[in-house]
Amino acid sequence: MLCITGLPIIFHEEIDNLSGNVPDTRELPWYVKTLLVSQPLHFGDYGGMPLKIIWAILDIVTIIVLGSGIYLWLARRRSSIEVEIAELERAEARLAAE
Repeated sequence: MLCITGLPIIFHEEIDNLSGNVPDTRELPWYVKTLLVSQPLHFGDYGGMPLKIIWAILDIVTIIVLGSGIYLWLARRRSSIEVEIAELERAEARLAAE
């Protein structure tokens, strides 16, 4: 049986005390093998430190793009509200002048 690190897990009661052999070994199910294969991809352990640095830079760029998009959206929304208020004030002034 394999643990998360990919190293075999051997329980003490499964080891033959005299010979040190493991009497019973079994094949892992396909879904456990799939999880073990996908683990380095999930945690980013497959490319070393250079790839982690590249991912960190791309994450920072993504955060900046998201932040600037939210800022532009809020600024446009704020200006459209101010335009509507100005139009309402002008309409109110016209009605008062009549």
